[in-house]
Amino acid sequence: MSDFQIRTAQNVLISQNLAGVGQRFVAVILDLLFLSLFYYFVIYLINYAKFDKLLSGWSFVAVLTLPYFLYYPLLQYWNNGQTVGKQLMKIRIVKSDNSHPKLGDFLIRWVLRLFEINVIPGLGLIVMLFSDKNQRLGDMVAGTVVVTEQKKQQLNHSIFEELEQTYQPVFESAANLKESDVQLIKSVLVEAKKRGKKDILRKLSGKVEILLQIQRPKNMPYDQFVKTVLRDYNYFAGK
Repeated sequence: MSDFQIRTAQNVLISQNLAGVGQRFVAVILDLLFLSLFYYFVIYLINYAKFDKLLSGWSFVAVLTLPYFLYYPLLQYWNNGQTVGKQLMKIRIVKSDNSHPKLGDFLIRWVLRLFEINVIPGLGLIVMLFSDKNQRLGDMVAGTVVVTEQKKQQLNHSIFEELEQTYQPVFESAANLKESDVQLIKSVLVEAKKRGKKDILRKLSGKVEILLQIQRPKNMPYDQFVKTVLRDYNYFAGK
């Protein structure tokens, strides 16, 4: 499992753990097992309900093949870059800037996956072994990488800090933050303070103000403002 750095929209570098080739291979096997169970259930249901008499020719082929073709791009798009196999292995697909890929990116990966498997078997594995980011051809064209959730889990633990019992929230709208928002805010804050980037703190503070539709008190430093919003989020999330 190797590290690489991604650059956020705030121009801050954040380290991520790349998913290993072995992790991705196991995820593929798990997806195939899941699809096999799905098809076993579908065929059993067709036979049990006598649908096989109603389905013939192309309609029967469509019922059996469409789920396979739609499973990867649509589930990955709706499930934050994860299939069932990837979710079990705690890995996911992200863009090289850590943003969520668009549907077109997942479709590109899927089309090239078919090429890598059916036209030149083993091509995807070969390309990954020689790629510094463990990318297969589909990843390179779509601008995606596959990362582990380990860093994210560590970040989740750092988000929820223990508050004193007498703590009173300052910004009520912090309760509306999503966990993904908090993760990004926290990571940018940590990196900006580590690198002494006051301009990044100012921009981050402005983004938080826009996101929550609030104003930073003029006498409150940018980093303190962001920390207060995070503490307020902790307060509401812990209730």
